[in-house]
Amino acid sequence: MSDIPIPSFNYSAFEAYFRGSRKEIKERLSVYLEPVKLVMHNASSSALDIGCGRGEWLELLRENRISAEGIDSNHEFVKYCTECGLDVHEADLLTFLEEEDSATYTLITGFHIIEHIPKEKHLWFLDRIFRRLAPGGMAILETPNPENVTVGSCNFYIDPTHLRPVPPMLLHFLALQAGFSTPMIVRINRDTVGKPLRYMAKENPDAALYNQLLDIVASRLMQAPDYALIVFASPSPSSEMLNCLAAINEFNDAFILPPEIISENETDEHSQQELTVQHEMALLKKHVHDLYPSGNATDTDEDDIPLNEYPESLRNIFHQLHRAYRNTEKQ
Repeated sequence: MSDIPIPSFNYSAFEAYFRGSRKEIKERLSVYLEPVKLVMHNASSSALDIGCGRGEWLELLRENRISAEGIDSNHEFVKYCTECGLDVHEADLLTFLEEEDSATYTLITGFHIIEHIPKEKHLWFLDRIFRRLAPGGMAILETPNPENVTVGSCNFYIDPTHLRPVPPMLLHFLALQAGFSTPMIVRINRDTVGKPLRYMAKENPDAALYNQLLDIVASRLMQAPDYALIVFASPSPSSEMLNCLAAINEFNDAFILPPEIISENETDEHSQQELTVQHEMALLKKHVHDLYPSGNATDTDEDDIPLNEYPESLRNIFHQLHRAYRNTEKQ
C-alpha cells in the first residue's frame, strides 16, 4: 500500500479550474489601470509583478503600452508567460527581494500573494518592497477580503496553499510601520457578490430599522470579496492620484443605492409589482404568526430567544422586530 505513488498538487490546474478565464481576470484588474498610468508617466519607469501567475496583469499592461517584468516560482506559469512573449523569470519571491534592495521600480504589484506568505514575514515583505520602490513609486497588493464573511470563513480556504486571511486594517498598519506614505485600502470586485441593495425611504416607519440591518448585511455578508493595499514611496501622491483611488472606493460604496423615487404617474406595471410585494409580505406575516402564535407570544423575555451565537447588533435588531410584531398582533 505504501508503494502507491501519491499525486502531487497541480497548482496550474487548480488555477485553471477556480480562477476564471483570462478575459475575466483582465477585466477585474483593469480597475487599476488609471492610477498606474498616473505613476508610469515616462519612458524610464519600470514595473515588477510579483507572483505573476498566468500573466494576465502583464498582458494588460502591455496592451496599454506599459512595459513590465514578472517573477513566479511556478515553472509552468513561467513557461506559459514566456511563450506569450512576456518578460517573466522563474524565481522565489522571498529570495528575489532579499538579494537586492536598490530602488529600481516605479511600480510593484502582487495580486493574491501576501496570503501565501507566513505572517512573521509580512512586515519583512513590505519593507523589501519599500526598499525596491523609486521615489514617488507605487505598490499594489491585492488579497482576499475577510470582511466578507463568505470569503473569510469559506472561499479563502479553497486554495490549500493559503496560510491565513490578512485583515485590511492590519495590512494598513504594517504598511505604515514599513515606511510607506499615504497607505490606502481599496475594496474591489463587489459587483461579483450579487445585485446592488437599496435603502428604504425615510418616510417609511420601518426605514431606520431596515436600513440599519441593510448596513450590517452590506458591510459583512456582501462586502467586497477582495481589497488592495495601495501604498507610495515618498513624496506623497498627487491629489489627482488620491481622487482616482477615492473614485474606485466610491464605486464600491455605490453597491447600496438610495431609495427608489416613484413618479406620481405610477405605471400599471409598478402597481402590479406592489401587489406582488404585498402578497409576499402577507405570506411572511403568516409564517411569523405560525412561529409565534398569539397565545404563546406574550411577554417573552429576550433571553428566552436563542440568539447567543449572533453579534449583539443583530440581536438588538431581531428583538426590535420581534417586539414590533407582537405589538401589531395585540392591536
